[in-house]
Amino acid sequence: MTAANLAAPADTPRTTATAVVRSARVPLVAAVLARALLAGVAAMAIALLGVALVDVAEPLTLAVRLAMRRVTLAAGVAATIAFLLRDRRVLSLTRVAMWLEERVPSLDYALVTRLELEQRDASIPGETSWPRWRGVVLARAIRAIALPLLMAVAALGVALLVPAGSLARARGPRAGDALARTPNVAAGASRLTPLVAVVQPPAYSGIPRSELDEPTTIAALAGSDVTLEGRGDATGIAAALQTSALVATGNQRWSVRFRMPTKPAVVRLRDRSFERLVALEPRIDAAPTAVLTRPDRDSVLRTPAGTIALAAHATDDLRLSDAAFEIILSSGEGETFTFRTLTVGAVRPEGDSVSLAASLMLDTLRLKPGDLLHVRAVAHDRNDVTGPGVGASETRTLRIARQGEYDSVAVEGAAPPPEEQNVVSQRMLIMLTEALERRRPKLSRSTVLDESSRISTDQKRLRRSVAEVIFSRLGEPTGEETKEDDRHAKLSPDELLKRADEATERLSGTGALDFEGGETPVVAVNRPLLEAYRAMWDASMSLDQGEPGKALPPMRIALAAIERARQAERIYLRGRPPAAVVDIEKVRLAAREPVKPGSRSPRIAIDSVRAALGLRLTRALDVLAARPSAAIDSLMLLRIDALESVPRFAAAVGDLAAALRAGRDNEAPRLAALARRALGGAPRVTDSLGLWTLAP
Repeated sequence: MTAANLAAPADTPRTTATAVVRSARVPLVAAVLARALLAGVAAMAIALLGVALVDVAEPLTLAVRLAMRRVTLAAGVAATIAFLLRDRRVLSLTRVAMWLEERVPSLDYALVTRLELEQRDASIPGETSWPRWRGVVLARAIRAIALPLLMAVAALGVALLVPAGSLARARGPRAGDALARTPNVAAGASRLTPLVAVVQPPAYSGIPRSELDEPTTIAALAGSDVTLEGRGDATGIAAALQTSALVATGNQRWSVRFRMPTKPAVVRLRDRSFERLVALEPRIDAAPTAVLTRPDRDSVLRTPAGTIALAAHATDDLRLSDAAFEIILSSGEGETFTFRTLTVGAVRPEGDSVSLAASLMLDTLRLKPGDLLHVRAVAHDRNDVTGPGVGASETRTLRIARQGEYDSVAVEGAAPPPEEQNVVSQRMLIMLTEALERRRPKLSRSTVLDESSRISTDQKRLRRSVAEVIFSRLGEPTGEETKEDDRHAKLSPDELLKRADEATERLSGTGALDFEGGETPVVAVNRPLLEAYRAMWDASMSLDQGEPGKALPPMRIALAAIERARQAERIYLRGRPPAAVVDIEKVRLAAREPVKPGSRSPRIAIDSVRAALGLRLTRALDVLAARPSAAIDSLMLLRIDALESVPRFAAAVGDLAAALRAGRDNEAPRLAALARRALGGAPRVTDSLGLWTLAP
């Protein structure tokens, strides 16, 4: 302390060195913070200006602009942090005091000395006056922020010279801002580039609006409003959706509006000699899915009493509108039935899934014995454009037992007899023959012979099974030989029936069976079967000659004969039939090798649709070198045509077309190979080494 300070009056205000240093530190810290923030802003502004200037010269893609925006933010943050770390010593009181001592020589290190003493002993009184230091601090603060402020102002001035559209694209990149870029094209250029697509999905879907730059494919929900926009006047712009013409409107910006169809299509845009294709890939709103979890099986209830718990789960790809349990009650018997429909546990969910739970009180339904309850879960979506879609679960049936039902003896029927099976088979052969006869005028002679021969083979196989039934009465294993000239065919029908009847009486050990009428049951059954056998023989001969029309009358005669045989003899079982026990040790490896090896099956011919798609892909790739734009358009059309039949191939062709349009020609061979593999399937790799090989 100086002598003047010691002689000062006691009531004179004193200021400590700590207070002085803290007062000086406040504007210095503010200047450091301001300089760091201005430096970060200046770095971001310079980076944005660079992106905008590059975009003016050459349009940048959305991905590049998004990446550059992240780089710009990182540059600003890095500059701010760098300046803060550089001037972090401003927080130290000692450093600020030393800085003041350097700038104010009249302090003569009294400030630093007094600060150290006050840090040791806070009771030391302060000085009544200090040399002037505020002007030095303020001047330093102003100089600190001057340079970054000047850089920020300069960047702002340059930004005023950059086109606003390119600056906006650099500052806030988004899909659909291609038209915001300031045009830099020559006279007579195409008005189809740049192109922006605006997709507005239906309101019920809850999907937000989306925009696309330079679209080659637009994938959207069916029924969405799609608008294609370009730069320039609409005069001379022609557009068509498949075969339907579209109208282009607008002065500074032309636009074409249409609704997304339900099937893949192509929009053709034409501006004088310029043409552009845009593929439309509709997304169909799927119907809701409902799963009934309780009750989990069909049931028979003794009495119509109690409570049935109901539970289900419903989901939708977008949004559900409502869901409920639907119950149908049917009463009556014979031809008189009454139906009632009830709805239980209805809910209106807000999302795309909901769980249903309810209870069904049988006492309140006034059910009677024999009544049926059909329970299922039903859900609707909010599709008000092409719907609504309806989804229903599997139906569970609950039946009320009839009176006396539990007092009856359970009878389990046997499998259908051979005659019943033959009826179904013969009907199927007749249907196949009729279909062949209808198509015969359009088919070649060789095709008719091939298909007729296949039907004849099945007819012969069925004839042998009928012969098994007929000639098993004779105690023989089969009625036909492996060759076509059947030895039983040489006998007359009466002789065959007589032999079958005699063989049956001989095997039964009695002279006669219990029957009514003039025929034994054996003859009554075998006579129509033999008639069917003879008719099948005639039908197979006509089929072998490739004349399906002549084979139909005997085939129908055989069907009618089998019907009569089916009604001639019936067997009813009481109780469960005995289980067949097989002696494994006896029959193992007891089969005999066939006399003739089976014929080799022909190779499966390639699908005609896939073959046509593969040919179109080859033709498009052939013209790629000479006419790239035509090849790309052909690939886009190929993708649209293949969306429904071969979706994997369509996706691969779309990737190939996108790569070619983007100039990535080096990826074309790999993508073309993937497309061909998606069309023909992955190659089959067979290991040539066996499972027991000792090779490594």
